[in-house]
Amino acid sequence: MKVTLIQPPALQVQDGYSSLTQPPLGIAYLAAYAKRLGHEVTVVDGVGPALSRTQPWPAGEGILLQGLPLDEVASRVPADAEVVGFSCMFTHSWPMVRELMLKVRAERPKAFLIAGGEHATAMPEAALKAGRMDLVVLGEGEITFSEVLEKLRLGVRDWSAQPGVASLDRQGRCVVAPRQPRIMDLDVLPYPDWDGLGISAYMDSHIFMGPSSPGSRSIPMLATRGCPYGCTFCASPNMWTRLYRARDPKKVVDEMQHWTARYGADDFQFQDLTAIVRKEWITAFCREVIGRGLGITWQIPVGTRAEAIDGEVTDLLMASGCSSVTYAPESGSERILKAVDKRVRLDQIEASARAALKSGMQVCLFMIVGFPQEDDRDIRMTFRFIRRMARLGAHELALATFVPFPGTALFAEVDRASRLVVDDEFCYWMAGPTRLVRIKSFNPGLSDAGLRRLKLSGMAQFYALSYAARPGRLWGMLKALATGEQKTKTDRALAELKAKLVRRLRGLFHASSFL
Repeated sequence: MKVTLIQPPALQVQDGYSSLTQPPLGIAYLAAYAKRLGHEVTVVDGVGPALSRTQPWPAGEGILLQGLPLDEVASRVPADAEVVGFSCMFTHSWPMVRELMLKVRAERPKAFLIAGGEHATAMPEAALKAGRMDLVVLGEGEITFSEVLEKLRLGVRDWSAQPGVASLDRQGRCVVAPRQPRIMDLDVLPYPDWDGLGISAYMDSHIFMGPSSPGSRSIPMLATRGCPYGCTFCASPNMWTRLYRARDPKKVVDEMQHWTARYGADDFQFQDLTAIVRKEWITAFCREVIGRGLGITWQIPVGTRAEAIDGEVTDLLMASGCSSVTYAPESGSERILKAVDKRVRLDQIEASARAALKSGMQVCLFMIVGFPQEDDRDIRMTFRFIRRMARLGAHELALATFVPFPGTALFAEVDRASRLVVDDEFCYWMAGPTRLVRIKSFNPGLSDAGLRRLKLSGMAQFYALSYAARPGRLWGMLKALATGEQKTKTDRALAELKAKLVRRLRGLFHASSFL
């Protein structure tokens, strides 16, 4: 089959301090798997060829489109494409992805259109009807996608017996099939097809999620898939189920060496949902990296658990090239942790953070404020924990505001209490966790303005205590802002805000020059 896979342009917010711009790892895996089976695969990346290009998205206030215009993306789909697959990952991008789907449908009316990813998995009916998709692949994609391609090659159009898909029946009703079993041995998968995607554009532009050394050539990786935990605010249980699979540590390092030889990669950003679950796995991985003398750095910027991270592990992390660790306690209130099924112990996180700091690592915290169950006492406990970690020496805080992602248990809970309509405006609010100004509260006891004040107050408390106790960090942050170095998540966030401000000022200047 002649297959085209599309990475849509990225939707960003003007007042956001973090973006999700990354090389599309999921598409690279799908492309590699389809090529192994003999299909002819073209990747149309709507971001990579125009990483520095942004334009206002006309339908949403403060929303920016990063990458190629939608018409140009649609025009790049080969005229003879038989199957077109769309990555539909993030709810906040759905309005833009939908418009792209409709443009491709108009441009290539004979092609069979398929959507996949977290948002499509959570809301398949919308993708099928509003996006005019022929099929939605649910959850992990390689096996289901390959089976669909084989049926299409044979002329089959009946999806009633196909696991892992959603489709419309003859009456226009959405039929969701049972899930495809998860891939048990991840090492049978081919390496991501970065050749066909054009990874060099991202590497040359120094696009990465976590801290990285100036001038490093970074590439995304996966060592595991899934998460064994069931946090009610997280989309992972719906997308991946709760099955957690880890690759052979030696084979992960083999892949790192492969990309070093092929692209000169010297930094690896692991996008795993939960990178460290078992101590024996992470110690084996670190010792493998150390033993081969790779001289690389690697990061786990998405965040991880504390249970398996003690002094021995943090020493190995540092020695193997991982100099920062991010914990995601989310709340400082035991009541809220129980309510959202976040199975962490705050004292264990604190002990692990102490060990990391003693080993010389940078420590970052992911916290959330505005859970619908929170009251004043819970928020005070969260802020108390934030202040304690700042005094302990934690370097960074990412304080997000709660948003109810479709497909999560907490979305269903909020929807039962107050009907949620997933229209375009709702989707734009889903970019709220990293916004500083336009914030929406889904807590009945908190106004939008009140939640914004809490977010800014929590961040101010953390950094005021941190910089007062360690002034050198403030000067380091200011230097990074001036030079463009991004040694921490804070550096990257400030660099993104600075870049957006510069682009906006340039736009205003150009507009005024024509008046």
